[in-house]
Amino acid sequence: MARIAEAELERLKADVSLLRLLEDDGIELRKQGKDYAGRCPFHEDDTPSFIVSPTKNLYHCFGCNAAGGPIDWMMARHKLSFRAAVARLKGDLGLVDVENMAPAAPLKTGKYVAAPLPLAANADDQAALRQVLDYYHDTLKQSPEALDYLTKRGLNHPELIARFHLGYANRTLGYRLPAKQWKEGAEVRGRLQRIGILRDSGHEHLNGSLIVPVIDPQGIVHEVYGRKILSNLRAGTAYHLYLARMPACGMRKASPPAGAK
Repeated sequence: MARIAEAELERLKADVSLLRLLEDDGIELRKQGKDYAGRCPFHEDDTPSFIVSPTKNLYHCFGCNAAGGPIDWMMARHKLSFRAAVARLKGDLGLVDVENMAPAAPLKTGKYVAAPLPLAANADDQAALRQVLDYYHDTLKQSPEALDYLTKRGLNHPELIARFHLGYANRTLGYRLPAKQWKEGAEVRGRLQRIGILRDSGHEHLNGSLIVPVIDPQGIVHEVYGRKILSNLRAGTAYHLYLARMPACGMRKASPPAGAK
Protein backbone atom coordinates (compact mmCIF):
# COMPACT_ATOMS: atom_id res chain seq x y z
CA MET A 1 0.00 0.00 0.00
CA ALA A 2 1.45 3.36 -1.02
CA ARG A 3 2.76 5.56 1.73
CA ILE A 4 0.99 8.89 2.22
CA ALA A 5 3.40 11.70 1.43
CA GLU A 6 4.47 13.80 4.40
CA ALA A 7 3.83 17.01 2.45
CA GLU A 8 0.25 15.89 1.85
CA LEU A 9 -0.28 15.23 5.56
CA GLU A 10 1.16 18.60 6.51
CA ARG A 11 -1.17 20.33 4.06
CA LEU A 12 -4.18 18.56 5.58
CA LYS A 13 -3.10 19.52 9.10
CA ALA A 14 -2.65 23.16 8.09
CA ASP A 15 -5.49 23.75 5.60
CA VAL A 16 -8.38 21.79 7.12
CA SER A 17 -10.15 23.95 9.70
CA LEU A 18 -10.50 22.04 12.95
CA LEU A 19 -13.18 24.49 14.12
CA ARG A 20 -15.34 23.69 11.12
CA LEU A 21 -14.95 19.95 11.69
CA LEU A 22 -16.08 20.36 15.30
CA GLU A 23 -18.96 22.62 14.25
CA ASP A 24 -20.18 20.03 11.75
CA ASP A 25 -20.06 17.35 14.46
CA GLY A 26 -22.24 19.47 16.73
CA ILE A 27 -19.58 20.38 19.30
CA GLU A 28 -20.56 23.61 21.09
CA LEU A 29 -17.65 25.94 21.72
CA ARG A 30 -17.36 29.41 23.21
CA LYS A 31 -14.70 32.00 22.53
CA GLN A 32 -12.12 32.18 25.30
CA GLY A 33 -9.44 34.71 24.47
CA LYS A 34 -7.67 33.50 21.33
CA ASP A 35 -9.02 29.98 21.80
CA TYR A 36 -12.37 28.20 22.11
CA ALA A 37 -13.59 26.07 25.01
CA GLY A 38 -16.29 23.44 25.39
CA ARG A 39 -17.22 20.17 27.03
CA CYS A 40 -15.07 17.26 25.91
CA PRO A 41 -16.93 14.69 23.79
CA PHE A 42 -14.60 11.88 24.90
CA HIS A 43 -15.47 11.79 28.63
CA GLU A 44 -18.03 13.05 31.15
CA ASP A 45 -17.16 16.72 31.33
CA ASP A 46 -19.20 18.87 33.75
CA THR A 47 -16.99 21.91 33.26
CA PRO A 48 -15.54 22.85 29.87
CA SER A 49 -12.05 21.35 29.71
CA PHE A 50 -11.82 20.91 25.93
CA ILE A 51 -9.73 23.69 24.35
CA VAL A 52 -9.34 24.40 20.63
CA SER A 53 -6.60 26.66 19.30
CA PRO A 54 -7.48 28.02 15.81
CA THR A 55 -3.99 29.49 15.36
CA LYS A 56 -2.35 26.10 15.96
CA ASN A 57 -5.30 24.10 14.54
CA LEU A 58 -5.09 21.77 17.53
CA TYR A 59 -7.34 20.60 20.36
CA HIS A 60 -6.49 19.46 23.88
CA CYS A 61 -8.62 18.24 26.77
CA PHE A 62 -7.27 18.98 30.25
CA GLY A 63 -9.57 16.33 31.70
CA CYS A 64 -8.71 13.20 29.67
CA ASN A 65 -5.66 14.47 27.73
CA ALA A 66 -7.22 13.82 24.33
CA ALA A 67 -5.27 15.96 21.87
CA GLY A 68 -4.37 16.40 18.23
CA GLY A 69 -5.31 18.06 14.96
CA PRO A 70 -7.87 17.43 12.16
CA ILE A 71 -6.65 13.90 11.35
CA ASP A 72 -6.58 12.88 15.02
CA TRP A 73 -10.08 14.28 15.48
CA MET A 74 -11.48 12.22 12.60
CA MET A 75 -9.82 9.07 13.95
CA ALA A 76 -11.05 9.56 17.53
CA ARG A 77 -14.50 11.00 16.87
CA HIS A 78 -15.50 8.80 13.93
CA LYS A 79 -13.46 5.70 14.83
CA LEU A 80 -11.53 5.72 11.56
CA SER A 81 -8.11 4.33 10.76
CA PHE A 82 -5.36 6.81 9.97
CA ARG A 83 -5.59 6.16 6.23
CA ALA A 84 -9.40 6.34 6.25
CA ALA A 85 -9.32 9.63 8.16
CA VAL A 86 -6.91 11.11 5.60
CA ALA A 87 -9.11 9.94 2.72
CA ARG A 88 -12.22 11.34 4.41
CA LEU A 89 -10.64 14.77 4.88
CA LYS A 90 -9.36 14.87 1.32
CA GLY A 91 -12.77 13.95 -0.06
CA ASP A 92 -15.09 15.82 2.28
CA LEU A 93 -13.15 19.04 2.48
CA GLY A 94 -12.62 19.62 -1.21
CA LEU A 95 -8.94 18.73 -1.51
CA VAL A 96 -8.57 17.86 -5.17
CA ASP A 97 -5.76 16.90 -7.50
CA VAL A 98 -4.77 20.01 -9.44
CA GLU A 99 -4.27 17.98 -12.61
CA ASN A 100 -7.94 16.96 -12.55
CA MET A 101 -9.45 20.22 -11.38
CA ALA A 102 -11.99 22.20 -13.32
CA PRO A 103 -10.36 25.37 -14.72
CA ALA A 104 -10.91 27.44 -11.60
CA ALA A 105 -8.09 29.41 -10.00
CA PRO A 106 -6.66 27.44 -7.05
CA LEU A 107 -6.23 29.14 -3.70
CA LYS A 108 -2.76 27.75 -3.07
CA THR A 109 0.01 26.17 -5.06
CA GLY A 110 1.13 22.58 -4.69
CA LYS A 111 -0.16 19.17 -5.68
CA TYR A 112 -3.30 19.52 -3.58
CA VAL A 113 -5.26 22.74 -3.10
CA ALA A 114 -8.37 23.79 -1.24
CA ALA A 115 -11.35 24.26 -3.56
CA PRO A 116 -12.55 27.88 -3.82
CA LEU A 117 -15.49 29.00 -1.69
CA PRO A 118 -18.65 28.60 -3.77
CA LEU A 119 -20.71 31.50 -2.41
CA ALA A 120 -20.23 35.28 -2.62
CA ALA A 121 -21.19 37.13 0.56
CA ASN A 122 -23.18 39.79 -1.32
CA ALA A 123 -25.15 37.39 -3.56
CA ASP A 124 -28.96 37.76 -3.69
CA ASP A 125 -31.18 34.70 -3.31
CA GLN A 126 -31.13 33.70 -6.98
CA ALA A 127 -27.38 34.27 -7.31
CA ALA A 128 -26.72 32.34 -4.10
CA LEU A 129 -28.81 29.42 -5.32
CA ARG A 130 -27.03 29.36 -8.69
CA GLN A 131 -23.63 29.38 -6.98
CA VAL A 132 -24.69 26.46 -4.75
CA LEU A 133 -25.96 24.57 -7.81
CA ASP A 134 -22.61 25.22 -9.53
CA TYR A 135 -20.87 23.75 -6.47
CA TYR A 136 -23.13 20.69 -6.50
CA HIS A 137 -22.47 20.30 -10.24
CA ASP A 138 -18.69 20.30 -9.72
CA THR A 139 -19.08 17.92 -6.77
CA LEU A 140 -21.00 15.42 -8.92
CA LYS A 141 -18.23 15.27 -11.50
CA GLN A 142 -15.74 14.31 -8.75
CA SER A 143 -17.99 11.85 -6.85
CA PRO A 144 -17.65 8.16 -7.88
CA GLU A 145 -20.75 7.20 -5.87
CA ALA A 146 -22.95 9.72 -7.68
CA LEU A 147 -21.55 8.86 -11.11
CA ASP A 148 -22.07 5.18 -10.37
CA TYR A 149 -25.72 5.92 -9.53
CA LEU A 150 -26.15 7.70 -12.88
CA THR A 151 -24.47 4.81 -14.67
CA LYS A 152 -26.92 2.32 -13.15
CA ARG A 153 -29.75 4.55 -14.36
CA GLY A 154 -28.26 4.87 -17.85
CA LEU A 155 -27.72 8.60 -17.34
CA ASN A 156 -23.96 8.95 -16.99
CA HIS A 157 -23.24 11.02 -20.10
CA PRO A 158 -21.16 14.23 -19.97
CA GLU A 159 -23.52 16.12 -22.29
CA LEU A 160 -26.59 15.15 -20.26
CA ILE A 161 -24.90 16.11 -16.98
CA ALA A 162 -23.86 19.46 -18.41
CA ARG A 163 -27.14 20.19 -20.25
CA PHE A 164 -29.32 19.66 -17.17
CA HIS A 165 -26.68 20.95 -14.74
CA LEU A 166 -27.01 17.84 -12.58
CA GLY A 167 -25.31 17.94 -9.20
CA TYR A 168 -24.67 16.03 -6.02
CA ALA A 169 -25.01 17.16 -2.40
CA ASN A 170 -22.61 15.29 -0.11
CA ARG A 171 -22.61 17.60 2.95
CA THR A 172 -19.34 19.31 2.00
CA LEU A 173 -20.91 22.70 1.26
CA GLY A 174 -20.75 23.74 4.91
CA TYR A 175 -16.99 23.15 4.96
CA ARG A 176 -16.56 25.68 2.15
CA LEU A 177 -18.49 28.47 3.93
CA PRO A 178 -17.12 30.93 6.50
CA ALA A 179 -17.54 29.73 10.09
CA LYS A 180 -20.88 30.72 11.59
CA GLN A 181 -19.10 32.55 14.44
CA TRP A 182 -18.05 35.20 11.90
CA LYS A 183 -20.46 37.87 10.66
CA GLU A 184 -19.98 36.85 7.04
CA GLY A 185 -20.56 33.19 7.87
CA ALA A 186 -23.74 33.95 9.82
CA GLU A 187 -25.11 36.06 6.97
CA VAL A 188 -24.32 33.50 4.28
CA ARG A 189 -25.78 30.62 6.29
CA GLY A 190 -28.87 32.68 7.10
CA ARG A 191 -29.41 33.30 3.39
CA LEU A 192 -29.05 29.62 2.58
CA GLN A 193 -31.52 28.74 5.33
CA ARG A 194 -33.99 31.27 3.92
CA ILE A 195 -33.95 29.65 0.48
CA GLY A 196 -34.00 26.13 1.91
CA ILE A 197 -30.51 24.87 1.07
CA LEU A 198 -29.71 24.61 4.78
CA ARG A 199 -32.15 23.50 7.44
CA ASP A 200 -32.55 25.35 10.74
CA SER A 201 -30.09 22.85 12.22
CA GLY A 202 -27.47 24.02 9.70
CA HIS A 203 -27.40 20.72 7.82
CA GLU A 204 -27.87 20.51 4.05
CA HIS A 205 -31.50 19.81 3.18
CA LEU A 206 -30.60 17.78 0.07
CA ASN A 207 -27.68 15.87 1.58
CA GLY A 208 -27.05 12.54 -0.14
CA SER A 209 -29.12 13.48 -3.16
CA LEU A 210 -28.66 13.73 -6.90
CA ILE A 211 -29.59 17.35 -7.69
CA VAL A 212 -31.83 18.18 -10.66
CA PRO A 213 -32.50 21.94 -11.02
CA VAL A 214 -35.15 23.51 -13.25
CA ILE A 215 -33.57 26.57 -14.85
CA ASP A 216 -35.21 28.70 -17.55
CA PRO A 217 -33.36 30.19 -20.58
CA GLN A 218 -32.83 33.43 -18.64
CA GLY A 219 -30.96 31.54 -15.93
CA ILE A 220 -33.72 31.80 -13.30
CA VAL A 221 -33.96 28.77 -10.99
CA HIS A 222 -37.60 27.72 -10.66
CA GLU A 223 -37.24 24.45 -8.79
CA VAL A 224 -34.63 22.13 -7.29
CA TYR A 225 -35.32 18.40 -6.94
CA GLY A 226 -33.18 16.00 -4.95
CA ARG A 227 -33.22 12.22 -5.16
CA LYS A 228 -31.39 10.17 -2.51
CA ILE A 229 -28.90 7.85 -4.21
CA LEU A 230 -28.53 5.28 -1.41
CA SER A 231 -31.05 2.50 -0.85
CA ASN A 232 -30.12 1.62 2.75
CA LEU A 233 -31.65 4.70 4.40
CA ARG A 234 -33.39 4.66 7.76
CA ALA A 235 -37.08 3.79 7.75
CA GLY A 236 -39.21 6.83 6.97
CA THR A 237 -36.45 8.77 5.18
CA ALA A 238 -37.82 10.55 2.11
CA TYR A 239 -36.15 9.60 -1.17
CA HIS A 240 -37.59 12.65 -2.98
CA LEU A 241 -36.91 16.18 -1.74
CA TYR A 242 -37.69 19.64 -3.10
CA LEU A 243 -36.86 23.25 -2.45
CA ALA A 244 -39.65 25.84 -2.56
CA ARG A 245 -39.62 27.95 -5.70
CA MET A 246 -37.82 31.25 -5.42
CA PRO A 247 -40.03 34.18 -4.27
CA ALA A 248 -39.97 35.86 -7.68
CA CYS A 249 -41.40 32.67 -9.21
CA GLY A 250 -44.00 31.85 -6.55
CA MET A 251 -43.73 29.45 -3.64
CA ARG A 252 -45.60 26.41 -5.04
CA LYS A 253 -43.93 23.09 -4.37
CA ALA A 254 -44.00 20.40 -7.01
CA SER A 255 -45.24 16.86 -6.50
CA PRO A 256 -42.92 13.89 -6.99
CA PRO A 257 -42.76 12.68 -10.61
CA ALA A 258 -45.30 9.96 -11.38
CA GLY A 259 -43.75 6.54 -10.86
CA ALA A 260 -40.49 8.00 -9.48
CA LYS A 261 -38.40 5.50 -7.55
